[in-house]
Amino acid sequence: MKMKHYYSAIAVLMLGFSSFAQVGVGTPNPQGVFNIDGAKDNPATGAPNATQQANDVAVTAAGNMGIGITVPTNKLHVNGTDPLRLQGTTAGNTTTDPLMVLDATGVVKTIGTLGALSIPNPAVFRLETAQANFLNGVGAGGSQVVPMSVVKNSIPGLTYNAGTSTITFPAGTYQMTVVYEATHNNTGCTISSYFVDFPLDATTTRIHNTAAHSEGALSNHGGTVTYATTIPLNRAWQIQLGRGQSGNCSGTGMSLAANSTQLLVFRIGD
Repeated sequence: MKMKHYYSAIAVLMLGFSSFAQVGVGTPNPQGVFNIDGAKDNPATGAPNATQQANDVAVTAAGNMGIGITVPTNKLHVNGTDPLRLQGTTAGNTTTDPLMVLDATGVVKTIGTLGALSIPNPAVFRLETAQANFLNGVGAGGSQVVPMSVVKNSIPGLTYNAGTSTITFPAGTYQMTVVYEATHNNTGCTISSYFVDFPLDATTTRIHNTAAHSEGALSNHGGTVTYATTIPLNRAWQIQLGRGQSGNCSGTGMSLAANSTQLLVFRIGD
């Protein structure tokens, strides 16, 4: 008889579950098909208030799950202070991984990659040792390598060979600026002209800078040469500064200054 009573009780419970299709844990008044009331503070009838829902987990007939809310509007709806924590995530790829954002209602969405949004990633290179007699014996149209060091590189896929002063680029759109500072004490040197052959696809584009200055040992001169360009994947480019045709400085006497001579590279999009 006892076994019969046991099976009868199970049958009654199963019939009750199948009839009402609602299960409550810690509450006799489940909200939805399944409801855990962590603090057991929900009312016996009616809907719990916001404070009472804060310790609830609920699943609706639509398959929505709520944490801290018993009427979830999305497949996973979390309501609380600092409601989400993800631990153990791995580093992503700023070129290919989409960014995650929240809309005005708190719904998680993606808005594309850093590259697609054209958010700049910088790389900074600097001349650490002054170059005495720079461009000595180099005529107009000639150039010389500037041996820079990496100060910062936040461009994924960009590499630098310090031995040859060569940058290898990931594909993208870039803004590049060469900043130089120098002195030239040769007689008659009053106009300095320089150029940079910036990379453009498989070719280069020459951009000049010309500046007038005083003659003599204190003939400080400097400037910036800037260019925006598109560069294909694995394009290699050597950092060089050339002698322009509009200047009157040549021979010995030029010193390219350390620290203030720099190259700034910004990847500004795909």
